[in-house]
Amino acid sequence: MIAALVLAVGGGSIFGYLLTFDIPEVRHLQDWKPAVVTTLYSADGQILYQFGAEKRIVVALEQVPKEFVEALVATEDSHFYEHVGIDPWGIARAVVMDIIHFRKAQGGSTITQQLARSLFLKSEKTMRRKLQEMVLALQIEKAFTKDEILAFYCNQVYMGHGRYGIEAAAQFYFGKPAKGMALEEAALLAGLVQRPESFSPLRSPDLAKTRRNHVLNRMVEEGKIAREAADAAIAKPVVVAKLPDEDNIAPYFVEEVRRYLESKYGAVALYQEGLEVHTTLDPALQRAANQAVFDGLRVVDKRQGFRPLKQNVLTDASVDLATFKHPAWGKPPLAGKLRFGLVTEVAQKNATIRLGDYTAKIGPEAIDWTRKSSLKQVFKPGDLAPFLVLAVDEPKKELRVKLDQEPLVEGALLSIDPPTGEIKALVGGYDFNRSEFDRAVQSNRQAGSAFKPFVYAAALDAGSTLADSIFDEPTVFVDPATGDEYQPNNYYRKYYGSTTLRQAMEESRNIVAVKLLNQTGYRRTIDLARNMGISSPLRPYPSMALGTMEVSLIDLTTAYSVFPNQGVRVEPHFIRYVADREGKMREEAKAKVTEALRADVAYVMTYLLEGVTESGTGSAASQALNRVVAGKTGTTDDLADAWFVGFSPSLVAGVWVGFDQKKTLGEGETGAHAALPIWIDFMKKALADRPNEKFTKPANVVYLPIDRRTGLRATVESNCPSPFLEAFVEGTEPAQGCSEAEHFRISLPYYLQRFSVTSDLELQVDADSLVKIVSEGQGEVELLDGGKELVVHGAAATGSAPDGAADLHVRLDLSRGERHQAIASLGNPPDPQATPTPAPTPGGTPGPGGADGATHFGVDGRPANTIPIKPD
Repeated sequence: MIAALVLAVGGGSIFGYLLTFDIPEVRHLQDWKPAVVTTLYSADGQILYQFGAEKRIVVALEQVPKEFVEALVATEDSHFYEHVGIDPWGIARAVVMDIIHFRKAQGGSTITQQLARSLFLKSEKTMRRKLQEMVLALQIEKAFTKDEILAFYCNQVYMGHGRYGIEAAAQFYFGKPAKGMALEEAALLAGLVQRPESFSPLRSPDLAKTRRNHVLNRMVEEGKIAREAADAAIAKPVVVAKLPDEDNIAPYFVEEVRRYLESKYGAVALYQEGLEVHTTLDPALQRAANQAVFDGLRVVDKRQGFRPLKQNVLTDASVDLATFKHPAWGKPPLAGKLRFGLVTEVAQKNATIRLGDYTAKIGPEAIDWTRKSSLKQVFKPGDLAPFLVLAVDEPKKELRVKLDQEPLVEGALLSIDPPTGEIKALVGGYDFNRSEFDRAVQSNRQAGSAFKPFVYAAALDAGSTLADSIFDEPTVFVDPATGDEYQPNNYYRKYYGSTTLRQAMEESRNIVAVKLLNQTGYRRTIDLARNMGISSPLRPYPSMALGTMEVSLIDLTTAYSVFPNQGVRVEPHFIRYVADREGKMREEAKAKVTEALRADVAYVMTYLLEGVTESGTGSAASQALNRVVAGKTGTTDDLADAWFVGFSPSLVAGVWVGFDQKKTLGEGETGAHAALPIWIDFMKKALADRPNEKFTKPANVVYLPIDRRTGLRATVESNCPSPFLEAFVEGTEPAQGCSEAEHFRISLPYYLQRFSVTSDLELQVDADSLVKIVSEGQGEVELLDGGKELVVHGAAATGSAPDGAADLHVRLDLSRGERHQAIASLGNPPDPQATPTPAPTPGGTPGPGGADGATHFGVDGRPANTIPIKPD
């Protein structure tokens, strides 16, 4: 008996030792302080952000509303004031529920156990940790009063979105201190404790409301509030402040850094060990990026139309317009910021708006973008709406405001320093609080024509020049192995014939780009794009030239940084170095450097992209900035993605605009219209204090005057109407001079440009070709003067006719016999006034001529040329 007792005591002692040897003493809780924060610094050495203490505001229990404590106890631990740290009834209930559900359905942990776990234990789910949790809870209850335990808990508990403790949560979600919360707000926060990210009212308002109502019902069951009070609170909508975190100027940038640090060093090091992280971010550029995206997306959104206001406080009969307070009114109105305003009075031509202690009188000019003639068509008393604050009269508490609306469209902007690869500014969306998804880094979208520079760079690298010409005409590309066909079209559905590579890039001609890709080689182009920084999948198919493969903004911007950096790609990065709290270096940026492109080709490409911003689709850039810049627009076929990526000699920036769910931005919302204005606004501020730099030209690049349209050498004799100083890698300059005949040929409709022109400006064409031209013209082309002249009706519309003339008359260099043959074949020429036969849609209709027995047509109704896809 004695031996058994000794054995039991000894075994119990050993078990107790093994259970408690590595747990801390709870008396240290009285010296509790938040963990040491990790600090992020911007490139200029200023504090950018801190992970930890700044998101926890420690308050005394007296500053925590009674409603929150009662809601917390009713929901998390209804026997809190009766138990001594552990709740046997709660544990038993949890075990029963686990058995019923055949899974771990309930936790059974008291508030004291939750505090012990969060302060002293790891997050592992083991029986030993659960027993340690119980031991610690008993010790805490022995050492501290219930109110002290609640005070610790209310300051320690995680409440979502990086906020710890009741005070930080109240200010984040409602824009007010905890002691100012209403019953429904206190219940909502108490409900967050169980699963703060899942029940977040910002991410899941419906789930948050359901959870809040459960808490209110539990308070009734526990006798803390009356049924009537609970029902009144349940009837309230979930309203959160949705205040932008203005102290964090770069939330998407910070989140990218946070993800990297946590993945490399772990959560403990990130949130408790006080890392010193020096980043690449330029605060001035970041603020410029924020403002450009903020303004630009709202402009795009307004073009899509006014959306009727949906929130009216008078749906709640108890609301008084004179005393109503919106959570966002906790921050004063600032010029240039959006703030919610309450409509208190409305007439046809004026309305009164209240924003906290401030008022604003508005007229029709405040709603001009809505295209409504009366303010009563937009507002009614009680409406809550976002207003842009234009001016603040602080002494009079008066504002000048204009109606706004939160855009549904999203966007992103990324800026990189080309020589170093340092990311200087990043905006991943309109509002980080609305969506933490980083569209600059995490999203892949079709690039449209913004991908074309890789095709052109590969062609130049293979020996082509910007003066080379490719024929722009209806074209079908056929895969000889499968018979699959692909027929691209130009954006404006026109064809231009002989087109230089420069002209094709500046005016974003699609057919030329696809032909150039097919000519240069798919593998060569893909390899080049890879070397320049494109990491997403690329398929060797003709449509790749038009950007149908998806890319990320960070990849595209990185790749463009190769052009001003003389062909060198520097891996983009967010961090310069990381040190621990003692200053010991943990890591230092050593960006990978790759020679992605020959320096001469990079310069010629830069010179080409300068043309896009001077006279092409991006011409608004040079006009607005009045300095040397280069870049390219991008637009997808369905107008779902709009891009502009451009650069100065020292800074590159990319902009994307679109919806998260792919749908059209609307008619005319191209890269030039939707994305380029954002890029311009950013670069205006970013380059304001920089000199007007020039791109560095390699020694083996030379300039030569050429004719812009023909690509031939411009001479004094040729009298070129549009001479241009083109850049060439030395030894690739064109030798052939331009001429009046070439000027004339290039001015003809594309289907006539394949024929030679004599010095007398007569078209050299044989009878069979002439018959084909007239027959396929569907009344547009007519043979006159006994077969000596060809007339193209309506040529003025395409710019082919002389100034002031509606039609184009072309003399023919044709023998008498050929003229008679052509006239006989044609019979009576078609009536030019007759209605032309409708052109088949691109893709063609069944019939002879195509690779699969189908005849394909261009959008002008003329048969398309068929080209085999060239295998690598």
